[in-house]
Amino acid sequence: MSAEFNPIHEPKIYEGIEAQQRLAELGVPLEVVREALAAGDIAARQADEYHPVTAAGTMRWFETVRMLRQGLAGRGWATREIRNSPRSFSPAGDTAIVAVSGDWRTGNRELEPKTANPRGRASSRAVEVNQQLEFNLDIVGAVLSDMSAERDGDVRTWFLLYYRSETAGLRAEVSLPVRVHDRGVVDKWSDRIILDPLTFDPATVIPQDAGVNDDVEFDIEA
Repeated sequence: MSAEFNPIHEPKIYEGIEAQQRLAELGVPLEVVREALAAGDIAARQADEYHPVTAAGTMRWFETVRMLRQGLAGRGWATREIRNSPRSFSPAGDTAIVAVSGDWRTGNRELEPKTANPRGRASSRAVEVNQQLEFNLDIVGAVLSDMSAERDGDVRTWFLLYYRSETAGLRAEVSLPVRVHDRGVVDKWSDRIILDPLTFDPATVIPQDAGVNDDVEFDIEA
């Protein structure tokens, strides 16, 4: 269903003070997001030549998720797993956020980013719900039969999308996905809250995942 969804649509883009205001409307403090991104970068730098090649990206994702959830929990957000997709849910229950690695277009307002990896069933179903809520599409109940949180709570699921460049620091945005390509990659967004990049001292070790990304999503069949 997502693959056929092709609205004529330009995402709403927020930057600078507007980005901070939009995050505040969602109840997501900017400092929580930046602390999570910074912690992820520190974790990625721990991987060396003896780790598996995917270790840096996975370690980044683990720590970004942990710090994001921990920071939001202190603001009343709930921590939940949807088919092992780790999300935080707002106190009102109508907003969720999940950390996801993006491609090199992430954080660039002139380009529309994609997720670095195909998404699993949990994320793909969440994007289906975003489509319905944003564009008033009819989604057959069977499609959402095992996604009671999104169906019953009208949950919009945002992605904290991030990309570590070798030369331009860590770029990120909090964006609302509305289409999954037929290969499982998310490539369309309704809103894009673009954050200022995290920059690093030239002496800082460049993590092995710079220029590539690895995150994890497990599907569990009922």
